[in-house]
Amino acid sequence: MLLQDSGCDVLLSTLAGLEQRNRVEEHDLTHSVSWSRKLPTEDEDCRVVQEDQVLMVVTQLEFKDMMMSIKQTLIGGCEEANSLFQPLCDYLNRNTGAVVSLLVTGRQNCQRGGSYDVDDDEDEVCPRSHLGLQNIDIEQVLVYLQLCKNVTVHFLFGWQEVTDHVCAVTKALSKRPFRTLQDNPDLGFCVNGLWTGGVRVERSGRGLAQVWTRQIQQLNRVSVAMAAAVTTAYPSPQLLLQAYEKTESEEEQCGLLADLTVRGGAKERRIGPELSNRVHRFMISQNPELVLD
Repeated sequence: MLLQDSGCDVLLSTLAGLEQRNRVEEHDLTHSVSWSRKLPTEDEDCRVVQEDQVLMVVTQLEFKDMMMSIKQTLIGGCEEANSLFQPLCDYLNRNTGAVVSLLVTGRQNCQRGGSYDVDDDEDEVCPRSHLGLQNIDIEQVLVYLQLCKNVTVHFLFGWQEVTDHVCAVTKALSKRPFRTLQDNPDLGFCVNGLWTGGVRVERSGRGLAQVWTRQIQQLNRVSVAMAAAVTTAYPSPQLLLQAYEKTESEEEQCGLLADLTVRGGAKERRIGPELSNRVHRFMISQNPELVLD
């Protein structure tokens, strides 16, 4: 249904120019734009998950019909008008975690930065003023949608602003995994201490060995001596990966480091199978969300 609007060409051409992957298909919610993300799994396949953000693009006339349905719902005892409000409610009932935003598009000739077919004093008029309804009616509907349906409404001047909004949401969603990890306080290693200041690596490569040692040290319950035992036996990550490749079974890979001697303290001890297994998962796994401990 969304493609029936001629202004949708602006959105499609912009997405194509930005080389963003997109596809046209039927959606549970009509007139909508949604996003999905591919997540890697341990078996090297990708799992597709749907983002919670959904945009529903409607015209001013369609939004007016939705307002009539909402007001009749609030009054009670009245038969609801035929509008897009019912499909929206059905979708929200089926997808309780979805966050829907309504984009109400204005007239195609009323776009910022372009030519206008209206008077100069209407250039900065909000598109909601063209609905021909009283502000109190609009505010009542907006409050109902926000509080009862968790739906926000944006009044836009045309498809160029719709396109800008879609691109902004796409950019925000693309950064969501990084921001989630950045804001997560439950990191798998201690972020306090002098060693967190970083290591200076020179062009000659001096300092890389210390970086490699600190990578192992980031794992839980790994002392400097234990990390040094691993990096002394395998001075670089590439050498450790090559050693894993030469083993015949995964069981041997998991126990490859178990017998390494840790020097320091009152007596010598071994790395042990537990740390050996964690280092193996740290080096081999393709899943960025894998919990190592």
